[in-house]
Amino acid sequence: MSDPSDLNVSTDAAHFTAERRGTIGVVTLKGTLDYAVRQVLEDFLDEAFAQCGPELVVDLLDLDLLDSRSTGLLVNCWKRCSESGGWLGVVAVRRSAARVLWITGLASRIPVFATLDEALAAAPAPS
Repeated sequence: MSDPSDLNVSTDAAHFTAERRGTIGVVTLKGTLDYAVRQVLEDFLDEAFAQCGPELVVDLLDLDLLDSRSTGLLVNCWKRCSESGGWLGVVAVRRSAARVLWITGLASRIPVFATLDEALAAAPAPS
């Protein structure tokens, strides 16, 4: 992406952005991720993947709610990155709305970091 504002989507309940940081795409999800925004989030993640590629960090620090359907979209994104030879890291804290990652066991499969800087530092070097 040439301009970080190229991918910026808002609804009444949520706000999504994507930008490139070097070779890594940084996807930031804010607000309430529930059934009401599921299709918008799915479309956004598809476009973020298309524009940023399979090396992604998803920042969930500013979530109010992450429901099971939205969690499923994150799993699909992780699988898509993996199947494309890429990598997906998630920025989240256990006490936030993203605690579902630990409850479901996803945090043992998808790398979870406390900060965006930690996630970017852990991303694999480009080949």
